[in-house]
Amino acid sequence: MLILKILPVFLIILLGFFARKRKVIGLTTIKEISVSITKFFYPCLIFSSFLKNFTASELLSGWQLPLGTLILMITGYIVGLLASSMLKFKNDKEKDTFRFQCTINNYSFLPMTVIIVLFGEKRIPELILSTFGSEISVWTFGILALTGNKLRKDSFKNLLSVPMVSILLSVLLIFFRDKTGIAIESQHLKIFFSSVFIAIDLLGKVTVPLALFIAGCRMGEIKIKGLLELKNVVLIVLRLFLIPFISILLFKVFQFDMETTRILSIVAIMPTAIASIVLSEAYNADSEYAAKTTFLTHLFSFFSIPLWLSFIQ
Repeated sequence: MLILKILPVFLIILLGFFARKRKVIGLTTIKEISVSITKFFYPCLIFSSFLKNFTASELLSGWQLPLGTLILMITGYIVGLLASSMLKFKNDKEKDTFRFQCTINNYSFLPMTVIIVLFGEKRIPELILSTFGSEISVWTFGILALTGNKLRKDSFKNLLSVPMVSILLSVLLIFFRDKTGIAIESQHLKIFFSSVFIAIDLLGKVTVPLALFIAGCRMGEIKIKGLLELKNVVLIVLRLFLIPFISILLFKVFQFDMETTRILSIVAIMPTAIASIVLSEAYNADSEYAAKTTFLTHLFSFFSIPLWLSFIQ
C-alpha cells in the first residue's frame, strides 16, 4: 500500500530518466534548470508554504520540530565527516558529495507521502514547520560539506543564498502580519499583492515535479558498473540505519513530546535528498555520484522504511 502511494514520485523520476536516455534533454539544459530551481522555483515554494501554513504563535510554539531536524542533519554531518575520513574516493568532489548525502536527506516530499498514509493530511503542517530546520541545515553546513568543508570568504555567501533569504523574509513577514495587524485599505493594492502571491505560489508548485524530473535525467547517466562498491554500501547503511538510530535516540534524550518525536522519526528514516542531484549540479560537485547514491538509497528504502515504521508507530 505504501509503495503504491509513493509511486508517483518514481514515475516522474522515470520520465526524466527516459528523457535523458532518449537525448531529449542535454547536460547543459539539466545544469541550467538545476540552477533555476535553486534560485527561483524553490525559494517561491518556501515563501508560499510558510505564509499559507503558519502564524507567528505557531512558529514559536512548534520550536521542537525545526530543532529536531537540525539535530538530525548535524548528526548526519558528523557521521559523514568521520566515515569519509576512513574511505577511499576518486577525488575530493566525490568525497564532498558523500558527506552531503550523509548530512541531508529527503526531508519533505517523501515523508509527506508517508505521513499522509499513516496519519492523514492533518499532520502535514508539522512536517512543513520541521523543514525550517532542514532548510537552515541545507544552506549552511550542508553546502559547506558539498563545497569541501573549507571556511572561505565565499562560504559565508551561502548564508545569504536565495532560499535562505526566502526563509528569513517569510518569517519576518509572518511576524509583521500577525503582530502589527496592519490592513491594506486600497483595493488596487490588495489585488496587486494577491496577484504577486498567486504567481509565487504557482512557481513554487512547479518545484517538486521539476526537481524529480531533473533528478531522473541525472540518473539517466548512471553506469551500473561499480554501483554497489564499498563506499556506496557504507552510505546506504549510514543513511538508512545508523544516522536515523542515533537521531531517534537524541530526540528521546532531548525529551521531545511523543507526537513530535513520531514526525521527526519519520523524517529521520528517509533516504538521501533528491535535491542533492540538483545542488551538485548547481555547486559544481559530483552530480553523477549524487545520482548513483540517491538511486541506491531510495531503492533500499523500500525495505528499510517499512522496517523502521514497525518500531516507530
